[in-house]
Amino acid sequence: MKITVNKREKIMPDNISILEMMKFLNHGDISSIALAVNQEIIPQTKWEETNLKDGDKITIIQATCGG
Repeated sequence: MKITVNKREKIMPDNISILEMMKFLNHGDISSIALAVNQEIIPQTKWEETNLKDGDKITIIQATCGG
C-alpha cells in the first residue's frame, strides 16, 4: 500500500500498524516522537493497535532540545 510520511510517498505492507511502520522506517527511539494520521494525533499507547490504510497521510514530529 502507498502512504505519505512527512510529504514523502512510501510503500508499506498491507495491514501494518503505526508501531510496525516506525520500526520499518528505523525509528528506534520513539520516546520523543509525536505522530498524526490524516491530521489526527494518535497517542503512542494506540500505535500498536492502529493499522494504517492505503492513502493515509502521516506526520512524524521529533522533539529536539534547544531554544
